[in-house]
Amino acid sequence: MDPVIEAQLTLPHVSVQLATVNLTEARDVLPGTSGYNICQRLSDDHAPLRIGNINAREAFPRVGSVGFLPPGCAVRLYPMDGPFRVLNCDFEPAHFEAVTGFGQDIWEEHTGALVSIRDRRLELLMQEIHAELVQPDYGQATVVEAVASMILIEMARYGRRLGSAGGSGQGLAPWQLRRINERLALALEQGYPGLDELAALCGISQSHLMRSFKIATGWPIHKFITEERLRAAKQMLSAGEINAKEIAIRLGFRSPAYFATAFRRMTGKTPTEYRREAQARAAGSG
Repeated sequence: MDPVIEAQLTLPHVSVQLATVNLTEARDVLPGTSGYNICQRLSDDHAPLRIGNINAREAFPRVGSVGFLPPGCAVRLYPMDGPFRVLNCDFEPAHFEAVTGFGQDIWEEHTGALVSIRDRRLELLMQEIHAELVQPDYGQATVVEAVASMILIEMARYGRRLGSAGGSGQGLAPWQLRRINERLALALEQGYPGLDELAALCGISQSHLMRSFKIATGWPIHKFITEERLRAAKQMLSAGEINAKEIAIRLGFRSPAYFATAFRRMTGKTPTEYRREAQARAAGSG
């Protein structure tokens, strides 16, 4: 089935697009253009995508996951149990290669590792483009172009990490990252885990966990957990169902005042200011 296009923007070196696809049978899928395609999963009501012709069993294991395909690389996708909503960024090949410093042969060599990229910074940059497409505002093209340039730099860094690891990754295995993400998903009920618990889940030492997590994702694990707590705080503040004191307790901050200070340091806004702005945006879009 052809994708349903929700929003799109075409710029000199990149085109971005929000789309929804329903896969009811196995099919070989090519990137939307002849360029380098970076895409992000937006839907949350289905399992990871199963793939069959690349050395990786699945892609997009969770909401926000990012995948990559070089020009002309088809991937076989199997049916899903729900619509797949995705953000696509298609980069013009010559520009992509000039900025990253790598040609197509290098990217094709590591397709198995790139079909499901574990890089938190890249995920956040894609979310910035998603926000611009969902709520376009003054300077949209300039913002998207700037963020796209940052994505290319992050891909250049990711490519160099692959090269320094000899192509083997030397980071955490997919099952280890999955265990970490599954444990963090339970954090509101069970509390946020310490490094000792996460290391035990992965069957490695804490030092190995910190080193391998950085290689696999590009993020120090402490910062990754902090970002997860911030994301959860934003969601709860936007929902408006519980107050900041209860949010602080659920997220494991030692006091509401410490939560407010930490939130403002990371976002530039107090929890009250963020909630007020989120509710105003929701009312405006309604």
